[in-house]
Amino acid sequence: MKYTFYSLIISIVFISNLFSCANLEVEYDNLPDYEIAMNNPEDVLSIAQSGFYNWYMINTSSISPRMAMWVAADNGTCSWGNSGMLDLSSEPRTEFNNDVTYTYATIFESYYQDLYGNLSQMNDVLIAIKAGMQFGDAEQTAMIQANCYFIQGISLGYLGLVYDQAFIMTENTDLKNVQLVPYGHVLAEAENSLNKAIDICNSYSFTIPAEWFGGESYTNTELAQLAHSFAARFLVQASRNKNENQNENWSLILSHIQKGIQKPLAPYIDNVKWINWFYHYTIRPDWAKIDLRIIHLMDSNYPSKFPETGISPGQATSLDARLTSDFHFVSVINMKPERGYYHFSNYEYSRVDLEYVTGVTTGYATEFSMAEKELIEAEANARLGNTSLAIDIINAGTRVSRGKLAPLSPSTTTEDIIQTIFYERDIELIMTGFGIAFFDMRRRDMLQKGTLLHFPVPAKELMLLQKEVYTFGGINNADGINTSNGGWFK
Repeated sequence: MKYTFYSLIISIVFISNLFSCANLEVEYDNLPDYEIAMNNPEDVLSIAQSGFYNWYMINTSSISPRMAMWVAADNGTCSWGNSGMLDLSSEPRTEFNNDVTYTYATIFESYYQDLYGNLSQMNDVLIAIKAGMQFGDAEQTAMIQANCYFIQGISLGYLGLVYDQAFIMTENTDLKNVQLVPYGHVLAEAENSLNKAIDICNSYSFTIPAEWFGGESYTNTELAQLAHSFAARFLVQASRNKNENQNENWSLILSHIQKGIQKPLAPYIDNVKWINWFYHYTIRPDWAKIDLRIIHLMDSNYPSKFPETGISPGQATSLDARLTSDFHFVSVINMKPERGYYHFSNYEYSRVDLEYVTGVTTGYATEFSMAEKELIEAEANARLGNTSLAIDIINAGTRVSRGKLAPLSPSTTTEDIIQTIFYERDIELIMTGFGIAFFDMRRRDMLQKGTLLHFPVPAKELMLLQKEVYTFGGINNADGINTSNGGWFK
């Protein structure tokens, strides 16, 4: 049975029903009709339990800016136009085409609309609970409520990370007066939602079934840890430039992450229901590659960009054991030279615990790793002056255990600690959570000059709102606020 997502502006007009008039349709076979569902606890439960699955499918979809952001951050590289990758990674960077006639407009519109669609479902469940709907005992009802607040939080969080402004939509929103607000307000509301989930988790005992989260059950304690981790992630990734990043609330970040996950969030991808399209395309042989910026980090003698002669620099060498365990050298590059040799690379990614056979990808796909949790904690400590604690965390982590690199000495400076953390984030987190590479480069002023720092509200939505269409990106718009005026390549 079809279940349809709708534009936010439609929900403003039709206040009592967020699903009245479609401008985007996405099928979710496990969801019932809205009119029936909101009067039936069993159907409301079905909507609630689909929240994380829907969010995961949205965040790993190829119909989203994820792959374009990956190449714009120069972590991955690809000369093909799919998912807007070629346009966002062209050099020099050009202005983002925020126009409904743009070939890849749907890529960037759908992510925005789908997040709001899933958010609307969770809000409706919360409204039903607020109105008195019960699900078995108090613990069962609390489980559903906490889960919905968690999904509400991570949906708002990515709206705040990806776009310059967005609508804050919760179960308490007055749809008659809703307005676009800056990303900082959206991210603050995301943390508020996550804190509500945490408060419920701390007050009730329950276990979320494994099928809700892709094969791993979550107790109330574990869900609280996951919510703390996402709160920390959003605070770390929020900054649009280096100055904002330095002024982040690192004490609050440390407080959240110290209560964070004790196991990775890694749904099982069965290629039937759970499908990770980002992995499907980025680990596909002879298609997307790993940008040479990453290989250069591990071998400083290796070029950070492919030679303009088109002649391969051959294989890199490194003391970091991950060069051979995580990356695979290939001699054939099937990209188009006329689109720029800067897209070329001889390296593909080979670490993920997924099996790719004739287009079928299966296995556990890491969304939030223990390495990310540890690196956030190390960075927070370093920025707060707790350098010895930061060094201890780094030396006990992936740099030594997987990379086989020498431990940091106790006299390592704060600046070098921070550089080591970013090196580890580039290598360890390169293919995990949505946009990590892009957000890290953004908060360091490292995105190439002219790269947009966040996306504008999609043109289709602005037209429905009768607002002026605007955009970011391009060398001439480099202001360090909406468009990068920095860059890693000199």
